Amino acid sequence: MHWWICYFALLDIVAETAPSPLFQWPLGDKSGLLEVLSQGPSMQKPGNHCFHFGDNAVNIPYQAIRIESPTTPHLSVLLNEQNSFRDLAISMYIRSSGKPKGTLLQYNSDSAEKIRVVFDPFEGFAVISFRDEYDIPAGIVVADGIAVPDTWTHVIFQRAYKTGRITVYVNGENVVDEDDEFQDEVSLPATGQLFLGNTDPPNSEGDQQFEGFISCLQIFTHTLNTKDVIATQKFCLPEQWNLGYQVNFVQENEKSRIRCETVNPDSASKYEIITMSHLVNEKNWRDLKDHFRWEQSGKSDGYFRLTENKRAPLPGTLTIGNVKVVDLKTCARLCIRVGGCMAFAFTTSGSDVNKCLLFDVIPAPLIMQSNVKFFVKKRDTY
Repeated sequence: MHWWICYFALLDIVAETAPSPLFQWPLGDKSGLLEVLSQGPSMQKPGNHCFHFGDNAVNIPYQAIRIESPTTPHLSVLLNEQNSFRDLAISMYIRSSGKPKGTLLQYNSDSAEKIRVVFDPFEGFAVISFRDEYDIPAGIVVADGIAVPDTWTHVIFQRAYKTGRITVYVNGENVVDEDDEFQDEVSLPATGQLFLGNTDPPNSEGDQQFEGFISCLQIFTHTLNTKDVIATQKFCLPEQWNLGYQVNFVQENEKSRIRCETVNPDSASKYEIITMSHLVNEKNWRDLKDHFRWEQSGKSDGYFRLTENKRAPLPGTLTIGNVKVVDLKTCARLCIRVGGCMAFAFTTSGSDVNKCLLFDVIPAPLIMQSNVKFFVKKRDTY
């Protein structure tokens, strides 16, 4: 029997009793920035969805995303869980380009840092720190060997709620197991922004750019033991995923190793006409938002004023959204939910097809157009 068959058989046995991640982002050329287990929040990056990919860790059958300015200076995700994190474990595969430096991970809540993994610029060891919901220190440890130049490592760091113990695993080996006498039974906020590869804002404390590859980021709301650590890789494999649609990447040009995401036609058909169910169901809304790469406004209500009827922006005016909707109410609700939307145009064609155009500025001038209603958000609801 081949060794890899034995290996995956072992993973199957161990994974049966191991806790599963709350979220997982493979961060590779099979999934892009999508969360693949619960179809939770997707990662985001500044600029377009183009990436430099490279070979992944052994046994992971997809390429990994390179974190490096200017291609992908960082990735981030907004978390918004109802209950605070008690036991918390974060797992990832990393490969530093040369000596590790910069900030590998930062988690902020209410503009205050709660978790940080930063490399010493001279020695390359990692400092891992936690702060609670009240910004009180909740533990700090130093770990060596988390990142080795140009070599893949599997890293898990976690904090236990009951004891306050911080443990770190590197390639399955427990390298840190400490209780540094900070307060026990400390919760961590579950609403905030997680950054990979830099600080928020980027380089706010000098050069904090991490350079290297990151793959299979997982968040657990359980602490993991040595057997569980082995099982975490099981969830990294594509057969465990629940992808909403296939992600495809095409080469930018023959010389470049950069590849850019393309939309699969099958997934596009899901959003051919937007209905209210896309907006009121949170899972559907996340999928829709990620599909069109919209930011979320964070608002659930707003007010609009109708400009002079049959006057609308010039055709070809730059939009942040150009979609088909079932009715005027859906178009208005879409503008409320999409970050930056300040105005929208609703066009009827005499059939069942209505066009909804979203604008992040108030366009001028307006011209006469039949079958168009143009609405501007009232200033006090920006």
